[in-house]
Amino acid sequence: MKKSFRSTSSVRGQASGVGRRTSSPEETHQLGIQLGRSLPIPSVVLLRGPLGVGKTTLTRGIAEGLGIVDPQRVSSPSFALVNIYHGRCPIYHVDLYRLEGTRDLYSTGLDEFMGRDGVTVVEWSERLTFPVESAVTVDIEDAGDDTRSFMITASQLMLGRTESASERNQAAQKKLRARNLGVGETRDD
Repeated sequence: MKKSFRSTSSVRGQASGVGRRTSSPEETHQLGIQLGRSLPIPSVVLLRGPLGVGKTTLTRGIAEGLGIVDPQRVSSPSFALVNIYHGRCPIYHVDLYRLEGTRDLYSTGLDEFMGRDGVTVVEWSERLTFPVESAVTVDIEDAGDDTRSFMITASQLMLGRTESASERNQAAQKKLRARNLGVGETRDD
C-alpha cells in the first residue's frame, strides 16, 4: 500500500486528516484492516464516494480488523439497509444508497445503535440528514484503474477517545463473552 503525501488538520483544529492511496482491492482491504484495528469502541465510520469506488471492500477490511472470522460474509446491505456482524464487538454495516428521504433514514433504526454500541460503518453517509460529531470520515476517490485515494478524517472528539480504546475494546470483549456470543462469531441478523 502506498502512503499518500497528504496530512491535514482543519483551521479550527477540530479535525485531523490523513491521506492514503491504494493500488488494488487487496490493498484497500488491508487499509480497512488497519482502520478497524485502530478504532475505539463504540465508533462511527462515515464512508463517502461514488458507486464502485470500494466502500464495501474497505468495510470488509474494517470488519476483519474488528475480529470478524470470515470477512467475505460482509456484503453491501443495499436492500436490507443494515447488516450486523460480530467480531470483538457488534459491527453495524449501513448502506444509505437507496434511501429516499428522512423517513426512510429513520426506518433503519440508526438512532438505536449508531455511536452507542459497537462500530457503525455507514456507506453513502453524505445522505445522512444530521451531523455525526464523533466520527471517522473516509472520503474515497477513484484515481484511475484500481487506484483509490483516501482522505481519512477523525474529529477531535474521536481522537480524544482513542486514548482509552484498548480499555473499551477489553470491556466490549467481556460484554460479548457475557452474552455468550464468543469473539469472532458472526450472525446473519
